[in-house]
This record gives sequence, C-alpha cells and structure tokens, in this order.
Amino acid sequence: MYKQKVFLVLSLLVFLTLACNLTPEATPATQDPGAIDTMVAQTVAASDGLIPTDPADSQDGSGGEDDQQPTTETPPTDTPQPTNTPEPTATPEPTNTSEPPPSAIESLNLGSPDASYNFNNKGAFYTYDSSNDKVEIKDGTLQFTINDAIGYTIWSFSALELEDYYFEINVKMPADCVGKDRGGIIFGTPLGETDEGANYQVACDGTYRLFIYDGVNTINLVNWTSSNEINKGPNSVNRLGVLHKDNKISLYMNGIKLDTITDDTYVGEGRIGVNMGVDNHDNVTIIFDDAAYWTSIP
Repeated sequence: MYKQKVFLVLSLLVFLTLACNLTPEATPATQDPGAIDTMVAQTVAASDGLIPTDPADSQDGSGGEDDQQPTTETPPTDTPQPTNTPEPTATPEPTNTSEPPPSAIESLNLGSPDASYNFNNKGAFYTYDSSNDKVEIKDGTLQFTINDAIGYTIWSFSALELEDYYFEINVKMPADCVGKDRGGIIFGTPLGETDEGANYQVACDGTYRLFIYDGVNTINLVNWTSSNEINKGPNSVNRLGVLHKDNKISLYMNGIKLDTITDDTYVGEGRIGVNMGVDNHDNVTIIFDDAAYWTSIP
C-alpha cells in the first residue's frame, strides 16, 4: 500500500510538470471589421470590402455587386526589373485616346471647379497595398490593381463629403482589358460608413451601369447598358460624371448625359471615391486622373 501511494504521488508530480510546459494552441488573429473605419482616410478592400457574387445580376456572371481625408502613406516599393526584358508586343489600338475626353462643364454651365486633383501628390485619396489588390499614386495618376480576379469591386474614398455636387474623373482601361473590366465612381456613402454607396461604372466592352450596395444587398438602378458615347476597348479613356442633387442622380459620359434616376437611398451629405472591378481577368490595372468637383450646380 505504501509503494502504491508513492507511485501515485510521483505520477501526479510528473503530470503537473508536463502541464506547466504545455503552450496553449494559438488562436488565429482576426481583423476587426471596424478597424478600417478608424483610419483617417477610408477605404474598403480585401476581406472588408468584397461584395459577394450574385450570378443572377447579369448575363456575363459578373454578379454580387454583380457579382477616402488626406493621410500619411508609405510609398509603394519599386518592383525589381527583370534582367532580360522581352520585346514588347503590339496591342490593339484604343477606340479614341488622341484627345482628352470631353467634359460636361460647358453644357452644365459650371465654370471653375471648387477643387481639382491631378494626382501629382499623395493625400487626396487613400492608398494601400494588400496581397491581392492595391491603390497607389503613380506617374501622376491614381492606379487600382487587382491581381486575382474573383468577381468583386474595390474602392477608395477621398476626403470629400458633399451634399449637392457634380463630380468628374477620367477612367482609363488597361491595354489588355476584356469584357466587364470596369472602373468608376462611388458616391453618396453615408459619413462614417465604408462598405456601402452608389456605384457608377464603365466597362471595357462599352457598357455602363449604376447600382447601390447597402452593405448587405445590391440594388440595380441601371443594368449594364451599351452607349455610343462610350470609348470602348483596350486603352480607352472615358470621363465619367455624376450630378447628385437631392434624390436625383444624373450620369454623364464624355460630356453627354446618359440617364437621370430618382432614388432616395442616399440623400444629404455623402462621401465620394472611385472604384474598379474585374471578374475573369487577372492582374488588371485601371487608371484614374483629372478629378474635379463643383458645388454650385443647376
């Protein structure tokens, strides 16, 4: 009986010693969904900004959605150049890039803008670099890149918080754009929100659309629609404009009004940014330039 007690005591001591040396299994880190909202400049991208795919949204299966105050930023690092650079290959000629796309300034009798952005300096829009997408100031332009196409839209907000306004910006497609590679404007986003807004986009194939994403649901106000006013194809440049007054949204393309929609989802003061999306095309970069806005509007 005495030996059994000694053996039990020794066994208990060994077990306690081992238990003290065991390390609890690490708990995977999770990103606070509200963390992005604490940034000085707002953006929605990667896991916090994905809009789920909804193939029923359009025939091309683009889904969900079919499917930012200045800040101090860390400049993107230069990508090392390859030792042997292959000879450039010819790319299809754009529909019309010889002249800057026309504006609606004269037809709307707007005069000088309240402010304009040529993206020669950082700070007007939030930039970032993640594993799958990035927004950067480069060569005097604002550039959006998505590396792996999974059918979603990313966006970056500016410091602008406006109520009644007209906003314009140039959107340039890449040299190898296809189908519904797209870029455009996000606007009307309630102050403090980062994952909703009205989205006006133009696609490589010469179509445009307007949809609302309220953080949960997608509401199509204008389905993908073709227009002769759109410069389509690789390297094409279009000037998109949004006139937002009360509950009226007017869409402009290269100086021409395409649509006027009445919608009460986003009225009053809201935030403005730009966006891009792809579906089945990897390593896509869309370029934005020459942004301007007016608050004295008809």
